[in-house]
Amino acid sequence: IANKIGYVRQSIFGGLWSFESDENMADSAYTQDELRPHTDSTYSNDAPGLQLLLCSEYEAIGGDSIMVDGFKIAETIKKENKELFDILSKIKVTGQYKGDGVFLKAQRPIFRLDSDEKILQVSFNNYDRAPFRFKKDLTLKFYKAIRKFDLLANSKEYQWRYVLKPGELLIFNNWRILHGRGSFKGKRKISGCYINKEDFDSSCRTHNII
Repeated sequence: IANKIGYVRQSIFGGLWSFESDENMADSAYTQDELRPHTDSTYSNDAPGLQLLLCSEYEAIGGDSIMVDGFKIAETIKKENKELFDILSKIKVTGQYKGDGVFLKAQRPIFRLDSDEKILQVSFNNYDRAPFRFKKDLTLKFYKAIRKFDLLANSKEYQWRYVLKPGELLIFNNWRILHGRGSFKGKRKISGCYINKEDFDSSCRTHNII
C-alpha cells in the first residue's frame, strides 16, 4: 500500500517497522502507558508527512488509537487568542531524540506558516521537547500557549478514538494530525512506516486529489 502512494522512508526505526511494549527502548511508543496526542519526528529537520499504522496483533484491553486535527486546534486558538497563536507560530521549539545510539535535534514553531500566513505544518510533541530557556515573561507566555494547545488536543471534543483490530490500517497526515494511544494491558503489536510529505503530495496531484 505504501508503495502505491510513494516510497517507504528510512528512519532511525528502519523502513517497515513493528513495535510492542519494550522497556529497553527509549521511545515512549514502546510503553503500555497512555500517549497524549503528538506528531512524530519533531527532532527531524524534515518530519515525515504520512504515517501508516497497521494492527498486527491485538489481545488486550484498551489501547485505542487517538486522532486530533491540529489545523482545527490552530483555528480555534487563533480565533480565541491571537497572541497565543502568534507565540505558537513564531517561537521555534527544539525537539530531540537521544537514545538507541543516536542524538537527533531540530527546531521549528508548533504552527509553521507560509509567506501568506497560511498554516503548513503542526509540530507538537511534549515527549520529545528539549529543555529550553527564554526570558521570564516570554517563558510564562509560552507555557500558557502550549498549555492551551495541549488541553484542546486532549479534549474529547477534538478527538476521534478507535481500537484497531488485526488487519486494520490507519493512514494519516503527520503534518496535520496528532495521534496518540490509550493505555492498555495485554499484547498489542503495531507495524508501520513513514512516507515523505513531498511524495504524498506528488501522489495526490498525480491522481487529481489536490
